[in-house]
Amino acid sequence: MFNLAFSNFNTTEIVNNLKTKGYFVFEQALTEQYVDELLQEIDFDRILINTNDVGVVIASEIKFLTHCLANSKKSYDVIASRKVLDICKEYFTDSYKLTNHRVYKTTRKGHMPWHTDNNLQSGKQLSAKHNMPGLLFLFYLSDVTTNPFQLVKNSQTWSRNYQHEIYLSDSFIENSYSQDILTLPMKKGSVIVCDIHAVHRAEPFKDKDYTRYTLLFQVDQVGNEYVGHGEKNLVNTEYLENVTPELMDYLGFGFKRDYPAFPNSSIATMKLPEVWNVQKQLLSQTFQALTKKLAINLLPGGVIVNAKRMIWNLKLNRSNKK
Repeated sequence: MFNLAFSNFNTTEIVNNLKTKGYFVFEQALTEQYVDELLQEIDFDRILINTNDVGVVIASEIKFLTHCLANSKKSYDVIASRKVLDICKEYFTDSYKLTNHRVYKTTRKGHMPWHTDNNLQSGKQLSAKHNMPGLLFLFYLSDVTTNPFQLVKNSQTWSRNYQHEIYLSDSFIENSYSQDILTLPMKKGSVIVCDIHAVHRAEPFKDKDYTRYTLLFQVDQVGNEYVGHGEKNLVNTEYLENVTPELMDYLGFGFKRDYPAFPNSSIATMKLPEVWNVQKQLLSQTFQALTKKLAINLLPGGVIVNAKRMIWNLKLNRSNKK
């Protein structure tokens, strides 16, 4: 999973960087093979329609797998890794929780405003900023030359002065802090960890041929006054190995969650080409459903049952011959 150099990198040094500078960066922390295998677990082209499973959703130009703890073992192993837990254990002074996570695919264009991630929500809406300590982990799952992560150095020390703002304007940052903007193009597998109170964004871009894959997750030191803070974590129990009280607390077992999954998606958040692809999928499934309904309505129940038995026996005989 992790390259040996990252696995052996001193955790105390990582935490010291986070507490003094507000960020830590390590190039190619994940092996290239591991990243490739992680992406193979996720089908970004399969949009579920009345399918009893978790999968990818679309919000404008970005495709998200929000519930990767339920549908990507490789993502789970990174998020719940000993290295990540060790960083959190040394960084936080009280109980900490995984409050959100996602793998996402960015294409064509994007303009994310400058912001911090110390957000409180009321339903689907951001309602305020909080003062809880928190860390944002971001792993590049592709080479990032366009649309890299950007951070305003030392902004975690002054961002509380703008708690009333959801976003900070491009002009404000350019005029006041242009010399402090850190831009981080790096190879796939690289990791960025930063204080959630640091002002950051992904650099705006417009390139129809460019694609970026990212694994992102956030860990907050959730105090008693913020019970319910965070999105629900759907976990595939198959992934749980070496379960400990520390891991259960980190994943939020038994902890109330009030926030809906991000992003808030529906047909309305899809682009027209994606809507058309869904319609083509629906036409095929509608024809199959109508054919099945017609057969059920026209044929006696006994005939249908006998047909199913014949098909079952044919499959069984073929299997036995092999």
